[in-house]
Amino acid sequence: LPNIMKKILLISFLMLQWSIYAQDNPKWNVGIEYSFDDLSLDNGQNNDYLVTQGNINGYGIEFDKNNYTIGLTTQYFLNKKVSLSSGILYSNKDFTGTFNCATCDFFESFPETIKQRFIVIPLSIDYNFKLGNLKPILKAGFNNNIETDNDLKEQSKGYFLEAFFGILMNYEIIDNWHIGVGYNYQTSLTELYKTDEYNLRTNSFYLQINYRIK
Repeated sequence: LPNIMKKILLISFLMLQWSIYAQDNPKWNVGIEYSFDDLSLDNGQNNDYLVTQGNINGYGIEFDKNNYTIGLTTQYFLNKKVSLSSGILYSNKDFTGTFNCATCDFFESFPETIKQRFIVIPLSIDYNFKLGNLKPILKAGFNNNIETDNDLKEQSKGYFLEAFFGILMNYEIIDNWHIGVGYNYQTSLTELYKTDEYNLRTNSFYLQINYRIK
């Protein structure tokens, strides 16, 4: 199997083991999450350009697609205030790209959708508050982005790491069931592409439903 498939199978196996363990452990939350992701680049003077050939040829970038992330989440409570969170998520980070060949005598290009799809494995440490049925959570951690589909695969490294911090506002709707809305700011720590900087920034607004196993 390709390395990416081996990673996905391993991650799926670990998540299955966590789920089985969580059924007998009252310190666990399990849930689902969906986020709307607003992407941008922070590459100095070239915030809207990605070099893919030589030193100058590449794509003009516009993040105008419906970018999103969806998947399963887990939360393990070390005590009443502090917890660790992880999960397995699928993320769409597509953009519209227009190829520019500055070294060509004549070249005509049209905008096209550039696919960037990832399996995301987050890991965060959380600080939990309780105000009646309202439960604010401060979060900080890392996202492991493992590439599953990329139209620029030849230029890609197949993986990049992000740091994130944010807040989640949970509300207990019935016993052990919570619904929450949250915001994360994400910034890349490593490069996705071999040919140019790709300092991705993401403002993520998300909805989460989770169940406290007791």
